[in-house]
Amino acid sequence: MKLTLTILCFCFGFFAYAQDPFLTVTSNDSVGDAPRYKSSLGVNMKLNGYLDLYGGLNNSETFNVGSINVFGTDDTKSLNVDLYQTQLKLSTRYVQKDGKVIIAVIESDFWGGDGRMRLRKAFVETTHWQVGQNWNNFGDESIWPNIMEWEGPPSGIWLRSPHVKYMNTFRNPDWIYEASLEAPINTNFAYEEFQPLVDEVNQITPDITFAVKYKRDWGHLRVSSVLRSVRYKLDEEIDNFMGYGFTFSGIYKPNRNNLQFQLVGGKGISAYLTTVAGNGYDGYPATGNEFNATPAMGGWASYEYYFTDKLHANTVLGFTHFSLDDSDRLVVYPEYQNESVFLRGDFIHQHYYGIFNFMYDAYERMTVGLELNYGVKDLDISGVANLLEGNINQNRDAMRISFGFMYYF
Repeated sequence: MKLTLTILCFCFGFFAYAQDPFLTVTSNDSVGDAPRYKSSLGVNMKLNGYLDLYGGLNNSETFNVGSINVFGTDDTKSLNVDLYQTQLKLSTRYVQKDGKVIIAVIESDFWGGDGRMRLRKAFVETTHWQVGQNWNNFGDESIWPNIMEWEGPPSGIWLRSPHVKYMNTFRNPDWIYEASLEAPINTNFAYEEFQPLVDEVNQITPDITFAVKYKRDWGHLRVSSVLRSVRYKLDEEIDNFMGYGFTFSGIYKPNRNNLQFQLVGGKGISAYLTTVAGNGYDGYPATGNEFNATPAMGGWASYEYYFTDKLHANTVLGFTHFSLDDSDRLVVYPEYQNESVFLRGDFIHQHYYGIFNFMYDAYERMTVGLELNYGVKDLDISGVANLLEGNINQNRDAMRISFGFMYYF
């Protein structure tokens, strides 16, 4: 099979497909109007920088509001710059003789710690099936606010997990449904400020998701759900509880300006939320020998406005709320204070998040940006310790300036 190699398009100033990577290989023979196969290697280079102005996220690589140290007092400034967010993507599109398409993707970045490579995606997709690791079906992979910082809104769902997903329409291309079995998420049941004295065990049941999407030229609306069984060990006994959740998301894009949003709510789904993912908020031991799934809710919205063809601005607002009512055992570790043990305590954890930025598309495929990040974390813990009532109410904010340079080739 003869090949047409377009790897020199960077030098010659052209490429066959408008947004294809510069390194693209296509076959001369075709099926219909499409080449039999097309493979490409793309690089999305990103210089990431941030200046911490004050608050509890000093030296944190991401602006994760859930990680704000509410008991700390360090407000020193710090400047950090790296290129760890640079992504490499190898993709292949193969058209079979009957016209059906098989897509394969492998994508990595350098976010594995100290610049080590990390696997982001690796999947194969046919007309109705997707097998491998990609964005979890409980989230909406088609939305993401155009921001410089890496974390995103605290209630965002951008987990990537191994899965088997089935996709189809209701005999109407505007209505798409997706169902998947997702690899279970392990959790250590211990967050920075508290420990409910629950032990982690291996999970054995996949998470089940189902989503329906309504897609039109102006954008889309999507509703998704998840059902999961979470195992835990308490007092040397292994048991499980059920978690469930729902999201409503969408994007409205009548032109280049766009509005995006996502709302999420449920119980036992905290492992899916960006700000506390994997940190043990899914469930807790309650009074009366109960083990409860943790209620969680949140949402975010963003608006992008183009002043000119090259200059655009983004505004993002978001929040999350978690609550543990009548917890039977809750150990709080406030920094610079004595350890406090609260029995039958209540724990409320809230985050607020805001971003404003300007971005400039200096050249085709090249964007520079400047961004202001602000977040607040609020803890309210009350209960009975050693037969005495007690209360801890702590909140702290953080502010940083993010900046970056992105080039796709």
